[in-house]
Amino acid sequence: MLRWAGGLHEIGISIAHTGYHKHSAYILSQADMPGFSQKDQRRLARIVLAHRGKLAKQELQDLPAASPEWSLIIALRLAVLFCRSRGDVALPDIRCRVIDTGFEVALPGTWLEQHPLTDAALETEADEWRAVGLKLEVLRLPDENPRAAQ
Repeated sequence: MLRWAGGLHEIGISIAHTGYHKHSAYILSQADMPGFSQKDQRRLARIVLAHRGKLAKQELQDLPAASPEWSLIIALRLAVLFCRSRGDVALPDIRCRVIDTGFEVALPGTWLEQHPLTDAALETEADEWRAVGLKLEVLRLPDENPRAAQ
């Protein structure tokens, strides 16, 4: 499901850049998609809708806090966040895990210092998760490998 969401999350850009995630979700929920049940299509559309913007969307309000779908959503949101420049940026070792209250992401502190826009985006992302009653904790790890900071 995550692979499909990753491959299709920008399909709505062909309609409009503004709010493309909404267009993408609509297309995925309405298109004839052989091999996908209607339930799977709705799930895929919900994950794509949630990949950017506010998490406190009507379509996500009925999603239980313990739903494994949140793990797919965090994975796609983080992938988009880290690859937003679409450049060949060397990423550090990123560790993400589920915790009782949400998610924990751990990165080398030096790398975050060298990438202040990503650091700020992670802070904003943590605010979004708080808005839906889940936690995104960003841990700054000491650098174990000097090359990871590059």
